[in-house]
Parts: sequence; structure tokens; C-alpha cells
Amino acid sequence: MSYLFVTGMSRSRRSPGNKEQGLAMVMHKNFEGPAVFEMLNGALEVARQEKRVNEERNIKILVAQMHVVKGELEEALQKFKLLVQENPRDFRPYLCQGIVYSLLDKKKEADEQFEIYRSLVPKEFPQRGFLDDVVLAAKTETREQLEKEFKNEFSYKT
Repeated sequence: MSYLFVTGMSRSRRSPGNKEQGLAMVMHKNFEGPAVFEMLNGALEVARQEKRVNEERNIKILVAQMHVVKGELEEALQKFKLLVQENPRDFRPYLCQGIVYSLLDKKKEADEQFEIYRSLVPKEFPQRGFLDDVVLAAKTETREQLEKEFKNEFSYKT
């Protein structure tokens, strides 16, 4: 289920959110929950101050994804919806919303989000095949299978 982390996927070669993404996951697995959001909010503020728009957006997506990792699915959905309002042409929040709706066992809503994702993701996008596999898994696996995979991938390792 590591496919949830699509923040760095953009048309550019540079993926500014990757270092924050890796650090956030390490912090999460080390039981540093609140510190994850403090670190991400700090990185978000730096990106805003330095007017790095793409990095700012990537971090916002990562913040929403970390809410999913923490099991805060409704909070994550709200953040993804705000991201759609900010830029309705970015396919990533639609993909993530589809995954969250699948975790919530809301297949109709998930299908709607996946359909929008499909309409927006460029045909030449390098990771499109991988992301299409993600959509297929989210649509065909049961909620229990998704939750089990998710917990195995993101739960604390002790």
C-alpha cells in the first residue's frame, strides 16, 4: 500500500517532497506522531516563504497522506478536498481520495474520484501504469484486505 505516497510524482524530474516523505514515515514508525506534523508544517512554511509552489503543494499532499497513515481518514479527505479546490487539474488528490473512500468502503465515491483521476493523469506520465494498478487494487480488494495491507505497511514496527 506504499502507493499512497504520490507526493513527489509530478511532471518534473525533481521530486521535492521525497525527503520529507521519508522522514515523516520514519518519525511515524518511531512513535513521533505530533512531531511529524510539526516537521511538515515547518517545511511547508519554508516552501511558502521561498515561493516554491510545487514543493508547497507536495508537502500539503503529504500532510493529508500522513492523516491517512494515522487513521484519520475524514481529516485526510478534508485536506484532499481543499487541495482539489486549490488546483482541480492535479490528479493526485483525486487518486488519494479514491483510496481513502475505498478504505471507508464507499465504493461509489471512490469510483467517482478514480474516474476524475483517470481523466486528468497524462497518458505519457511515467508512473501511470503503476498508479492504474493502484486504482485496480483499491477497486477490487475488499475493505478488510485494504486495511490489512495498510496496517502491515504503515503500522509501528516493534
